[in-house]
Amino acid sequence: MKKYTFFLCFSFLFPIVSNAQTVEERRNIAKFSNQEGNSELAAILKKENFDRKIRLQNFITNNPTFPIIRKIGDIGIEELLDVLPNGEKIFARTTNSGAALTARAQNLYNGGSLGINIQGQNMIAGVWDGGNARNTHQEFMVGGNSKITLGDGSNFQPHPTHVAGTIAAQGIDVDVKGIAFNSSILSYDWDSDLSEMLDKASTGLLVSNHSYGTGSLSSLWFYGAYDSRAKEIDNICFNNPYYLPVIAAGNDRNNTTPPASVQINTKEGYDMIFGHANAKNAITVAAVNQVLNYVNPSNVVMSAFSSWGPSDDGRIKPDISMKGVNVLSTLSTSDTATGYMSGTSMASPGVTGVVVLLQQYYNQLYSSFMKSATVKGLILHTADEAGTTVGPDYRFGWGLINATKSAIAIRDKNSTTSTKSVIEELTLNNTATYTKTITASGTSPLKISISWTDRQAPISNNGTVDSTTKYLVNDLDIKVSKDGVDYFPWKLQGMSNTSAAATNTGTNDVDNFERVDINNPSGTYTITVTHKGNLFGNSQNFSLIATSDNLATLSTNEAIKANDTKVDFYPNPAKNYIQINEKDKDLLINIYDVSGKLVLTSKLVDNRVSISQLVKGGYIANFINKKGEIKSFKFIKE
Repeated sequence: MKKYTFFLCFSFLFPIVSNAQTVEERRNIAKFSNQEGNSELAAILKKENFDRKIRLQNFITNNPTFPIIRKIGDIGIEELLDVLPNGEKIFARTTNSGAALTARAQNLYNGGSLGINIQGQNMIAGVWDGGNARNTHQEFMVGGNSKITLGDGSNFQPHPTHVAGTIAAQGIDVDVKGIAFNSSILSYDWDSDLSEMLDKASTGLLVSNHSYGTGSLSSLWFYGAYDSRAKEIDNICFNNPYYLPVIAAGNDRNNTTPPASVQINTKEGYDMIFGHANAKNAITVAAVNQVLNYVNPSNVVMSAFSSWGPSDDGRIKPDISMKGVNVLSTLSTSDTATGYMSGTSMASPGVTGVVVLLQQYYNQLYSSFMKSATVKGLILHTADEAGTTVGPDYRFGWGLINATKSAIAIRDKNSTTSTKSVIEELTLNNTATYTKTITASGTSPLKISISWTDRQAPISNNGTVDSTTKYLVNDLDIKVSKDGVDYFPWKLQGMSNTSAAATNTGTNDVDNFERVDINNPSGTYTITVTHKGNLFGNSQNFSLIATSDNLATLSTNEAIKANDTKVDFYPNPAKNYIQINEKDKDLLINIYDVSGKLVLTSKLVDNRVSISQLVKGGYIANFINKKGEIKSFKFIKE
């Protein structure tokens, strides 16, 4: 086990209660898990955990007066979890009403502006933390039963109880009502967290909260490092593609003790995120002040403590921002106790609650849940701008979470109204290119994103300060083109210039979420998704998200391999002709309208077929080549 310390922020796990996700829903999610890979990983984690406990017990035996658990502040704790063979101690430490308003989640509730009733009903969130949430608190008792299931004991602590309340407090005291106040919680302590996360993810858990950090308290290298815990989190997520851990960024920017103080003095507060918060497939949360009415980026004020990125390889961390200052929630000292806390630990469960709401809404509309790459991508795609520069940065990530915008994108997926969105879960094969043609217009930017759950990197950092190794395994690229102009995704400059503004002049080679923004869109745009090198595993699942004031999907072409039987043609949409790139000459092209009626039969002359006589609309064309293969494609006639 590598050098770790756990630092609390907030975490949730899912409860097995009567109003939880149905058994059938969890089984359906579990079908997509790599159960063979999960079994192999479970054996590795079991051995690592066994070895850790032996080392820890030997240390306790030889040092009986050493404080294994120490109090931090009013409600935080620090616990010794491991002592490495070299003597280095590994700790876990907590990283300590307005939340729904800041996240714009209230619009999803019954009576909200969206006209829906999404409040977390029948949903479950997992919480791992420094102890367990008080399951008898009035905010968790419904009809004599608790909404909290205790996964491994009843060590009630203020921190996990506060975290759980931010997600699921039902609002008997209206001032502590949680983000997803009708949801349920499965509460675990942080001991054996990876094994327990793997177990729950493999049986259908969608989201869990982790308001703590893990690392060494005495070493600089772990800041920004892709360590073995980050690697193991990525492996769990890749094997279980619907599972999303939400992790607090940490509170080290007001830490006056080394090594944190060294980072503050030498790097001005950047490069301070560590442990599992640097995982590629998790969503890492920064803490900001409450935002009652977002108008522009200046409304989003960074807290004095929230840790800033990047990861050592330049990835955008944190990913998203949420209220984490003066959050009122439940406490464990009694069944009615409440109190204020500040920290990224308080911001993280707010995001976890939003994930619960979005998954519930998507399932209500489409009878399925989103893959974790989709819901993570949706949250980053729809975030409101924050910070002093355009695009993402290493302080606020992609900006302030906006649950309302995310819900609207879900609602308008494939809609027939004037405001549309694209949310698709796709696969890119090795050497292939994916293209999609859309039209967009309006004063709001056209935003087009790809998001994917990447494989664990083959290596991890175990002691190198500011390692330059890049940990992206399958490097996808998105580009949007119109009239010979290419638009590229945002990218930051990494450790070489942490405070520099993001650029969008080329491809991104470090992040597994990429977003292209086009201001004042007008006309037809072609989305192209490719990859660098070879795809490990010969394919990569990815999610495509697009939003604009007025958006229409025109075509998709998942070409393009030399041996592909699909059709390479252009333009689309077309006005007068279609160029079909086929070696055979004088092919007979049949064209049908959307009802299936044959409307045109024409020869292919010089690889062109005239369509000038067709009325505007969508069509399907097919032909038989000299090999006897039947080929078909869809196109739009302008």
